[in-house]
Amino acid sequence: MVQQFIKRRYLGEVMLKYSKENINGKIAVKIDQIAYPPTVYLDTWALFDFIGDNELADKFIKILNNLGGTLILSMVSIIESMAIDNQEQIQNLYKFIDSIGAAFLDFNFNRVIDKERKYKKNNGQFLKISPAIDFELLDAFIKIHKPENPLKVSEIFSAYRQDLENGKVLEENWEQSLFPIIVRARNNINALSNAKKRFRKRKENANTYKFPCIEYLWESCIDYIAINENMEMPNKEWYDVLHTIVPAAYCDFLLIDKRWLNFIKSTGLNSSQIAKVYDQRNLSEFLKDLENWKSPH
Repeated sequence: MVQQFIKRRYLGEVMLKYSKENINGKIAVKIDQIAYPPTVYLDTWALFDFIGDNELADKFIKILNNLGGTLILSMVSIIESMAIDNQEQIQNLYKFIDSIGAAFLDFNFNRVIDKERKYKKNNGQFLKISPAIDFELLDAFIKIHKPENPLKVSEIFSAYRQDLENGKVLEENWEQSLFPIIVRARNNINALSNAKKRFRKRKENANTYKFPCIEYLWESCIDYIAINENMEMPNKEWYDVLHTIVPAAYCDFLLIDKRWLNFIKSTGLNSSQIAKVYDQRNLSEFLKDLENWKSPH
């Protein structure tokens, strides 16, 4: 299996390509994934906004396809699409994602950070096989796709919808595993003071950080939540964190909730280091910026 996630600054056609090859009598199956810039990740509200407005969806599709860019999706996109229970809207969703070149990234920042560290330790070809690729999701795609049919991204959405309807769920419980870290920091005056110092010092040195800034974002996120003591973090809010950390580090454009846009802005990182971020109020601005996007090379 070959996957590529071409990053902006280093950095139409189908982004996912399924193929079979006979090698010494054995059939080898693979999916090639290339995410051409500009890459755009949509939080669930943005995805739903587009499929709920044909004119808006058509404009976005036209702009991204004219640029030869890529819609970036994740397992969280698939899971949260389960909130749609109207068949017409489900079909609108499938039509939307099948109308644009798409690729998948790994929502789990811990896995991506681990892969980044291994690549650096082993001098891996970082940009050839990106740590941000969701290998498990692409493996699942290989298993469900029938090679005699055209490849459609909606296949994986449809398959997981069926699995989730049959009782299968994402195993991670982020609220139970991560929120206790926040509580311990908030309940310890020294820990809270240290979190504030770390956040401030990190921001002061933000301009020294280079792609990918995922560890910076994750460490800042934990400190940000801790020092904003009124922030409640139920599991649905952790899903928004999953929509934020990896996409912000690896994509060109990111549409997220206002709370997490404010977090990104508070880090001191800029769009030469991470994604340009927008919330629901800035949808028109996003489309304008996307349409005016120019490749850095």
